[in-house]
Amino acid sequence: MKRANRISVVGGPRIVKPRFGEDMSEDELKVNVLDACKLLRLRVAHFRPARTEKGWRTPVEGDGAGFLDLVIVGVDVLYRELKSREGRIEPDQQLWIDDLKAAGANVDVWRPVDWMSGRIQRELTVIRRRR
Repeated sequence: MKRANRISVVGGPRIVKPRFGEDMSEDELKVNVLDACKLLRLRVAHFRPARTEKGWRTPVEGDGAGFLDLVIVGVDVLYRELKSREGRIEPDQQLWIDDLKAAGANVDVWRPVDWMSGRIQRELTVIRRRR
């Protein structure tokens, strides 16, 4: 019997699907990143869309269309968009990326290959607060 991978998090382990390769979905990548943030005691915000009669919508005011998936706060602030291997950046997302970069923000796109290479874990560790 194959056991599911377990990631220890504050509040107990979370069972994660055993798919950890480059074919990881955006949602699986998000679960891994959120769990890593908890382990490293980073503050993280993810705004989840809700299904409406007009399709999936994320309730925001102002210029929120296309806002990035995660805001992660430690000793620095990371703005990250998560995409699957084949996922594409939408035009509204690219505007946010460009504007945040122009303002000097630490903004980037993470994909499953970044998790597999350890890049994401390294970037999160760098901004971890020492407590």
